[in-house]
Amino acid sequence: MLLNGVGYRYSQRAPWVLDNVRLELEPGSLTRIGGYNGSGKSTLMRIAAGVHRPGRGSVTGRPARAAYVPGQLPAVPFRVQDYLLHLGRIQGLSESEAEQRLQAGLERFEAWGYRKHRIGDLSRGTAQKVAIVQALLGEPELLILDEAWTSLDAAGQGELDDVARTVRDGGGIVVYVDHDAQRLAEDATAAYLVRDGSLQSAAAADFAVPTALIDLEGAPEPWPLPGRARPLADGAVRVSIAAEHSDRLLRELLTQYPTTHVRTVRMAEGSAE
Repeated sequence: MLLNGVGYRYSQRAPWVLDNVRLELEPGSLTRIGGYNGSGKSTLMRIAAGVHRPGRGSVTGRPARAAYVPGQLPAVPFRVQDYLLHLGRIQGLSESEAEQRLQAGLERFEAWGYRKHRIGDLSRGTAQKVAIVQALLGEPELLILDEAWTSLDAAGQGELDDVARTVRDGGGIVVYVDHDAQRLAEDATAAYLVRDGSLQSAAAADFAVPTALIDLEGAPEPWPLPGRARPLADGAVRVSIAAEHSDRLLRELLTQYPTTHVRTVRMAEGSAE
């Protein structure tokens, strides 16, 4: 698959968000894309997935079975099961095939109990699991993960890591964006940064982002929310999460688990403590 000379802008008079981007993606590859907020990395991901058409340049060799997982599933007015069955039919699955795959996916991500819930009533994390399951229904040969880990709990993040590796190991193409500097770092076959509209080769250190370290007393076990949790010697728990997501995490934590006490919140660079 080749993105060649790709450019994109959001209106005729707007500046080019992407300009002359070239990216070659081989079967069996797992490619990381990074860049600061607003740099154009999500735009690039949507072009790779076929959601956006480039303003100039071309995309060739895109696999027939492509799937895109955004950072947040829109609150579509469907029950989870109905939504997934509908998408399965769109992808050419029989009703029995779609039912089997959606059940397997929802059970894998511990969301089977929500199959009759309306998507708009789900938590962000559960809705994100539905977004992942819908992407996997068609057994994609190209999987685009655009901050797809952000709202998942630790178990869900681990499952999505395994999904990415499985698609790659099966000869598929995986392209991903994530704020965790360690996310699939040892598995990635290539890494790039979007900078000033162009694509540049990157090293692991280029993906370090400010991280919030949150020490908690009485934290729920196992840790059910986004972020990486590890026990401390005195029985407390330290959660690390990208700083830009820390406020939302604290709101969710104190709303759902009001007996948890926040001992300290401090910032660190990357994953350093």
